[in-house]
Amino acid sequence: MPNHTARKLADIATVVKVAREAAGLSQAELAERLAFSRDYMIDLESGTGNLYTTRLFRVLHELDITVTLTYGERHAES
Repeated sequence: MPNHTARKLADIATVVKVAREAAGLSQAELAERLAFSRDYMIDLESGTGNLYTTRLFRVLHELDITVTLTYGERHAES
């Protein structure tokens, strides 16, 4: 299972895209499963932030909190 440290939204965006592709899903397919728009998925995977995500990462940085993303775990158990 790959692990990645997320220091900014772009780090999460990269992991989301890689995990989606590894699952064999298009942006449209994943968006449909989650009842999101494809435009949301495009923004997410491009690392386009909003006020809340920007503030979240500022708080994490200030408090020296590290976020580690692990993906593939659910599919590995199947």
